[in-house]
Amino acid sequence: GYFEGVYRVDQAAIDTIMSRLYHTLWVVLVIILSTFIMLYPLILYLNRQLISFSNDLFKANIELMEVMGSAIAKRDSTTDSHNYRVTLYALRFAEALKLAPLQMSNLIAGSFLHDVGKIGIEDNILRKNTKLDEQEFMRMKEHVLIGIDIIAKADWLHGAREVVEFHHEKYDGSGYMRGLAGEQIPINARIFAIVDVFDALCSERPYKEALPLEKVLEIMGELRGIHFDPKLLDKFFELVPTLHKQIGQADYMNLTQMLAVAVKKYFFSAR
Repeated sequence: GYFEGVYRVDQAAIDTIMSRLYHTLWVVLVIILSTFIMLYPLILYLNRQLISFSNDLFKANIELMEVMGSAIAKRDSTTDSHNYRVTLYALRFAEALKLAPLQMSNLIAGSFLHDVGKIGIEDNILRKNTKLDEQEFMRMKEHVLIGIDIIAKADWLHGAREVVEFHHEKYDGSGYMRGLAGEQIPINARIFAIVDVFDALCSERPYKEALPLEKVLEIMGELRGIHFDPKLLDKFFELVPTLHKQIGQADYMNLTQMLAVAVKKYFFSAR
């Protein structure tokens, strides 16, 4: 019912077909190029808008982090300067250790939110100006679990978990919540444990006076290898004179400005 074979096409027909093909291709290319030229400014505009919206959203998240961290700090100790100081101490310490930028941003977030779980602790325990009894201390330790639960609701805070969850671990394994020891404890948590205790000892609290710097270093030195990573503690002691002068003696306004610069550097410069 059909014939299959090969037939010859004359040169004139081939030339006509090729001419029409080239013409069609040129028309298609011109249409594509014209469309691209017309749409390119719109694409650039939409891309800039998307980047702007993304940065605005991220900035809002950062501001919310600061608000939340500051609120908890004020509830705990009437001032949020502690949060700014420990975050800046940890940041400068980590810079001296040459940590990677991602670790730095995680350290900043974790440091500022380290005690976020205290929002779930009752005032009669949180603000008690005498030593906690055993039952009260067990309840206070739960702020770690509450904090983990809070930051788990924000994907971008996943890296902050290392500090929030492990900043009460001790180098000899006697800390909480999991009793990790040595380098089982993430380095960000080991860094933060040092600066947190340092600032607490240097600061006045409802239940204690601020201690002189020499006494602070003496107390912390006695906990070398027990509470603190000995190598990290030795490095921190080298930095203490400069850090204490720049951060420990800075007023609230300067603290907020220094942290704003750090946030811009480690959260926005790479975006």
